[in-house]
Amino acid sequence: MEDQDRRDEAPLKAGDLYTIKEVSELTDVPVHTIRLWDRKLPGFLAPHRTPGGQRRFTRECIERVRKLDYFVNEKGLTPVGARRRIEEGGAQGDAEPRELREAILADRRVRQAIDEIVELIRRKILEGTSE
Repeated sequence: MEDQDRRDEAPLKAGDLYTIKEVSELTDVPVHTIRLWDRKLPGFLAPHRTPGGQRRFTRECIERVRKLDYFVNEKGLTPVGARRRIEEGGAQGDAEPRELREAILADRRVRQAIDEIVELIRRKILEGTSE
């Protein structure tokens, strides 16, 4: 987790473009994965190309790589699903707290139902031993 925090806070060069290797080092996403995402998600990362065809990434591209990495590796989404989620604003955390609250409420309901069942069983056992 500390490594992730350090990567998230890594200083970005003002106004510059970054090579794919630099993006990989800043985000801890392998170069081959960044290339794959760029191919599978046309127009999403949208790096600039040099006359020789090399990719050059902006700060915005780097943020998209970080968000893709989060949704693919932490949330288990496909790259296409992660892109959709990011475009809907999910990477800013809008959907996360709501989903978390819903999961907590569902967990509480399940636990309450289990507690009620355990109590019923306990009563039945006690009734059976007192006869």
